[in-house]
Amino acid sequence: MVNNNVHIPYKFRKKYLSKIYQLKIAPEFYFEGPDFKNFDYKELEDIALNLKELGLKPSIHAPFLDTNLSAQDEEIVKIVMERINKTLEFAVILGATGIVIHPGFDPFRYNGIEDSWFKNISKNLEPLIKRAEDLKIYLALENIFEQDFSNIKKLIEHFSSPYLGHCFDTGHFNIFARVSLSDWLNELGRYFIALHIHDNMGFKDDHIPVGEGTFPFKFFVFNLPDKNLKWITMEMHNEEEVQTCLRNWNYFSELKNNE
Repeated sequence: MVNNNVHIPYKFRKKYLSKIYQLKIAPEFYFEGPDFKNFDYKELEDIALNLKELGLKPSIHAPFLDTNLSAQDEEIVKIVMERINKTLEFAVILGATGIVIHPGFDPFRYNGIEDSWFKNISKNLEPLIKRAEDLKIYLALENIFEQDFSNIKKLIEHFSSPYLGHCFDTGHFNIFARVSLSDWLNELGRYFIALHIHDNMGFKDDHIPVGEGTFPFKFFVFNLPDKNLKWITMEMHNEEEVQTCLRNWNYFSELKNNE
């Protein structure tokens, strides 16, 4: 069964969790730097209990603004690994399905030195994958600035782990991809374990509801390889947009089912 989740920065949990419980949609908690300071484990355990009682399976988004999993400076790597290992710990407490991770690639900083990026992220990712396998928690590599699928595919196939896959972000694809959606689905679709669904007009990361921008959602849903898909996260900025997104996504899904 594929879980429907919604993005919530952990710092806003008190504001939104009661509404999430009412809607019976699981959170995808995004943890960032300040969240780790003086962390209240008892509160997280209480949240986990509430989610379990409601039959909801959350997911987690690992920190990314100040962290880079492809870093090579050993002191920076130490902090990055501490943060992501801590999110694995949180995932266990929450009973989360998996964690979304940014692979740290962009075509401007790594232009011509892609091998350096691959060497660094492979080295840093390896112990995380081993721990994720032991904990049975999925790690999903999200496309951010990637213009094509090659680097994510190379990483996934390099490790060939059942607990490492791809989180396909529709909005990021719509802005940055320079290959067709059909090609991306053909090459990476079998590795999809998570989706981030939101829309935009192709210029900036607007995070508007599914179907209100220019991403071809009908084609996407009709051609989505969902055999290995574990969860779908709506990345909206307010409750009304979340409900619109869910309604529109279900509309496209029903069209496919009634085909």
